[in-house]
Amino acid sequence: MHNMHKNVWLLMVAQALMGSIGPVVVFVGGFVGLKLAPSGNLATLPVACMIVGIALWIQPTVKLMSRIGRKKTFLLASIWGGLNCLLTAYSITIGHFWLFCFSILNFGFMIATNQQFRFAAMESVPTDTASKAISIMLIAGLLAAFIGPEIAFWGQNLFDIEFVGSFMLMAALFVPAFFILTQFKPVIFEQSKVEGEPRPLTTIAKQPVFIAAVASATIAFSVMSFIMTATPISMHVHSHFDVAATKWVIQSHIIAMYLPSFFTGLLIAKFGHEKILYSGVLTLFICLMIGFVGQQYVHYWFSLVLLGVGWNFMFVSATALLPSSYEPNERFKVQGINDLIMFTCQAIASLSAGWVIYSFGWNIMLTMCVPLLLLAAWTVFNWKRHSLQQRSI
Repeated sequence: MHNMHKNVWLLMVAQALMGSIGPVVVFVGGFVGLKLAPSGNLATLPVACMIVGIALWIQPTVKLMSRIGRKKTFLLASIWGGLNCLLTAYSITIGHFWLFCFSILNFGFMIATNQQFRFAAMESVPTDTASKAISIMLIAGLLAAFIGPEIAFWGQNLFDIEFVGSFMLMAALFVPAFFILTQFKPVIFEQSKVEGEPRPLTTIAKQPVFIAAVASATIAFSVMSFIMTATPISMHVHSHFDVAATKWVIQSHIIAMYLPSFFTGLLIAKFGHEKILYSGVLTLFICLMIGFVGQQYVHYWFSLVLLGVGWNFMFVSATALLPSSYEPNERFKVQGINDLIMFTCQAIASLSAGWVIYSFGWNIMLTMCVPLLLLAAWTVFNWKRHSLQQRSI
């Protein structure tokens, strides 16, 4: 990995800084919402606004990127993120709940742009090292998971009003991120000079490789968000574990999501996308089985750790597989629709998790994940079967 293109390392550091806003919002949003919301039922609305904002901004972000290029969009997003942090801090200062929600929604543009960093990293390296570039980019998530909560904690009492300082400190992180991104140099490949018009999206979407890549990433994200969001409720409310125990299970899960990134790319290079995708599906099935066995602390901990590992295997491999479905001049629309599908389904899973766990319980919630994993496995099988048929012709 030490020979990786400079762009990958620049994007990884910038993403660690800019991506810290997600954990800050998750950590702070509920507390601020509880103080400012006109009703307690709306306390978690700000966090939901962030998820909805990502889904809303994906397509506009991709269209902007196709017009002005990746670098200019990245720089614009870093400026936008810093200014929006100031707006968020101002909304807390004046105690305006709806302005606070609006500002959190606006982070969608910056986060949607941040999600495109992984594709820019892949485009900076040869195809056979794309999975390693994705693995490096996911390390940024591990860093952000530590940086964000620390920023939120340090800034909590920095000013007279709680958590204003959290977003002021976060705004400061966008300054080094901006200057790091000025050093990013888009790589122009010879194959990008392809002749002819880009194919219609409907034609691209019919390819088994496209279906396998998008379905695997989407199902991995949906199952992960569904179980992760419901776990604190199941542990703390239903199984009566204290907050400290619940917090450590979630932290262990987040570490397990990103720590395998140090070797996932190497595994894909050695064994191929198919085997790592199947390994991810199998890992998530084991996660569900442990969850079915019992609801003791050890069951929650092992289930959530395996949930993180399984997500990592599927997401990294699916992301590295996606470029096989498009030509360079089709990349923006394909990457955009991939993220739109993925984050819309994640938003639905995350927003419905609380209702499902309260209404039906832990075991029913785990059971609902089984057909999704079977579907993911089938799309991978169908892609490989089609690929072998094409070779035999």
